[in-house]
Amino acid sequence: MLRKIYRTVVPKFIRLFIRRFINKIRVFCSNVKEFSKEYHERKINYSYCILLCDWLMCYFFLGTSTEDYFIYKFYDKSWRQCSQFVTLRRSRFLIASFNNGSEDERILVEDKTIFSDVFKDFTKRKTLSSENLSEEKFKAFLNELGRVIIKPADGYNGNDIYILKASDSDEDIRRAYESFSSHKYTIEEVLEQDGIMRELNPGTLNTMRVNVINNHGSFEIQNAILRSGQGDKPVDNICAGGVVSWIDVDTGIVISPFCDLMNKRVISHPLTGTIMIGKKIPLWERVKEAAIEGAKRISKVKYTSWDIAVIKNEDVAIVEGNTYGNFNIQQVITQNGLWKHYRRYL
Repeated sequence: MLRKIYRTVVPKFIRLFIRRFINKIRVFCSNVKEFSKEYHERKINYSYCILLCDWLMCYFFLGTSTEDYFIYKFYDKSWRQCSQFVTLRRSRFLIASFNNGSEDERILVEDKTIFSDVFKDFTKRKTLSSENLSEEKFKAFLNELGRVIIKPADGYNGNDIYILKASDSDEDIRRAYESFSSHKYTIEEVLEQDGIMRELNPGTLNTMRVNVINNHGSFEIQNAILRSGQGDKPVDNICAGGVVSWIDVDTGIVISPFCDLMNKRVISHPLTGTIMIGKKIPLWERVKEAAIEGAKRISKVKYTSWDIAVIKNEDVAIVEGNTYGNFNIQQVITQNGLWKHYRRYL
């Protein structure tokens, strides 16, 4: 009854304003809760109240998320230094400015099942889409390869990706197949690495993230980052607990220690002890060529990122492409902001 009176008495535009205002309050409260969680997990030796006030200033004026504030150590930086970073709000602005209007090409990389078909000459692996896939064909594909990696078609940050083996129990295999009815997946051959790229971490596919800008027809690599996973996760995403290191674009040499989102920095890989700093990524020129060629294939998309692996038999494969930025891994390693760098391309 009260809801009916509210809808009758209050004009629609006011109801819309109230709804949006309430949603903003909810988001803000969620961010404060997340800030408290991050503060206590990181055990920072500063007053909670002082940091909360500092973050609120950054939140309102710079669009700084709680993750931004802690991974970029804004609590140790001056306001001028903080203002140089691509924060969450600024990243959304950049991606909208760069890539809006190119949705017909963005979908070619953001949907992994479409990507596998359009970029099949770059992916170097067998794939299946879960759409209209029979259980018999799925099992035959699994038995042929021995193991497969299963990814949500619209997934990101390495979420919900897992490896399924032909030797797994019938129940696990059946459960995997049944999940295809509720979500769209891509089922892929597991790429194999050798040499230094395998030694880095044999448990994951270790890739290079190469970021490219289409600057009025000139495809320019902005930076490149080595990524490696930790533990038993089959992905190397930093958001899934992985570590990253800076690569000199010209030479392909790793020039920084490993770093994660908890700001831990180590010379050797935390899991395997492999040291990459000072070493050159194998087939580096081909890695760069793959990123450029991938960007040219969706040339209407101004800003693209490519995850590229050096695999067995001296070959290079594009694992994934994306069009949403991930500026966090570009800035967390050097602790230098890239706002001015990317703003000049607007």
